[in-house]
Amino acid sequence: MNQAIEIVIVGGGISGLAAAYYLEQAGREQGLSLHTTVVEKEAQLGGKIATQRQDGFVFEGGPESFVTRKPEAWELCHALGLADRLVGTTSSGKNYVLHNGRPAIVPSGPGSFLSTPLLSPKGKLRLLKEPFVKPRTEPGDESLGSFLRRRLGDEMVDNIVKPAIGSVYLGDVDQMSVQVSFGRFAAMEQQHGSVVKGMLALMKEKSAARKASGEPRPAKKPSFATLQGGLIELVHTLAEAIDGVILQDTAVTALDHNPTQTRPYSLMLSNGRMLRADVVVLATPTFVMADLLAGVVETAVIDQLCAIPYNPVTTINVAFNRRDIANPFDGFGVVVPDTEPSPLLAVEGMSAKFPHRAPDDQFVLRAFVGGQDQPKLAELPDNELISLVRRELARIFDITAAPTQVHIQRWLPANPQPPIGHLALIGQIERTLASHLPQLYLTGAGLHGQGIPDCIRQSRDVVAQIMADLQPATALA
Repeated sequence: MNQAIEIVIVGGGISGLAAAYYLEQAGREQGLSLHTTVVEKEAQLGGKIATQRQDGFVFEGGPESFVTRKPEAWELCHALGLADRLVGTTSSGKNYVLHNGRPAIVPSGPGSFLSTPLLSPKGKLRLLKEPFVKPRTEPGDESLGSFLRRRLGDEMVDNIVKPAIGSVYLGDVDQMSVQVSFGRFAAMEQQHGSVVKGMLALMKEKSAARKASGEPRPAKKPSFATLQGGLIELVHTLAEAIDGVILQDTAVTALDHNPTQTRPYSLMLSNGRMLRADVVVLATPTFVMADLLAGVVETAVIDQLCAIPYNPVTTINVAFNRRDIANPFDGFGVVVPDTEPSPLLAVEGMSAKFPHRAPDDQFVLRAFVGGQDQPKLAELPDNELISLVRRELARIFDITAAPTQVHIQRWLPANPQPPIGHLALIGQIERTLASHLPQLYLTGAGLHGQGIPDCIRQSRDVVAQIMADLQPATALA
C-alpha cells in the first residue's frame, strides 16, 4: 500500500486554508492519498481576516466583505454550505470623496458627472473622451496611474480614483502595477480600444451567451458580500472542512531541502517538532517566504521577494448611540484625497453598508490611518489614535458624541504594493523555484492579487499545478 503524499502548507490565512481544502478535494476526485498539515504561527486562523464579536457588534479589523464580480469567494461560500449566511451590501449606499472638508458624492451617472464639484468643466470633457483615446502600443506593464491618466485624465484620477484606490490598496496608483490591480481594464483597452467599449462588449457577450443557452437571467448578486457573523465564519467553516492537521500558535523556524531523501523537505517547528513533506506550499507574506527560503535557494530570489513593498494600516471601528447623531452618514464610505488636510485615509459607513453588524440603536464608522504616505500614524498609541479619529469625525460629520465602543486593529505591515513589472518578477521567481526546489509552491496576496477572491483563485491554481506535477510521480510509484 502506497504511503500518503505529505503536503505541508505554511500559513493559515485564507490562501493556506483554501489550498488545503482544494488539495483534499482534488485528491479525492483523482484517487490520490494526500495528507495535509497547515502550520499557522498565530493563535487564530484567518490571516488578515480578523472579526471580533462583542455586545451585539460584529467588528472587522481587516477586510469586511469581498467583491462578488470575482466569483471565487462567493462560490466557496456556497460549496461550504454558507449560502444562507451570505449578506449583501444595502442597495442605498453611496460613495463619497472628501472635498473642502465635507463629503461630496461620487458621480455614478451622466447627470451626476455633469453636476459634480469634484471635476472642473475641463475635467468632465476630458473624461468624455475616453472612448476616443488611442490604446497604448508599448508592450509590458505600466503603473495604474499612468493607465488611468491616459484613459480618464488627471482630474478624474487625482480627485476620485486615486483616493479610492489608495484607501483599498494603501499605496500610490502611480507606482502600482496595472496588470495586478486592474488587469482586466488593461486587457479591455488592448482588445476593444477603450475601457468603455470593452465594458459594453462584455455586457453584449454575456447577454448573447445567456440567450443562446436559453437560461433565465440569473439572480443579481450584491456588489459586495459578507457573512452574518463576519468573515471569520468563512475561515472557521473552511478549517472545519479540512480533514488534515491544523497547527496553530506554531511557527516554521527553518525549512530545508534534501533531494536524496524520500520526503525531500523538512520543516522545523517552534514547538521542537520536525515535519517531513513531499510537497510544501508557502502561503505567507512574501517577506516571510524570503526568510524561510534563505539558504535554500539562490540569493536573487530572496532579494526579489524582499523587494515587494508592504504598507502599514490601522483600522479603528467607532460606535455611537444613534440618538446622539443628528445626521447619520448614509454612505458606504468617504475617501480622502491628497489635497485634503485630514490625516485619515478613508472612513467606512459600516452601519449603512451592513446594518446587521450593530444593535439598532448604534451607529458604526470605521476609520483608516497609515498607508504609504503617513505610515507612522498607524503606530500611534491607542489614546492618540482615538483622539485623532474623534477629531476628524467631528470635522467631517459633525459627530461630537462620546463613542460607546472602539475597536482598534493594527497591521504592521498590511497590504502588499505590487510595483510595475510585478507579474513578470513573480513569474521569474516561480520558474526558478520550479527548477531548483521542485514541488515547492507559492500562493498568497503578495503574488497575483490581494483580494479574498484573488487569494482563493491563486490557491486553486496552485492546487491544479500540484496535481499535474504529482501525476508523473504517482504513475511511477
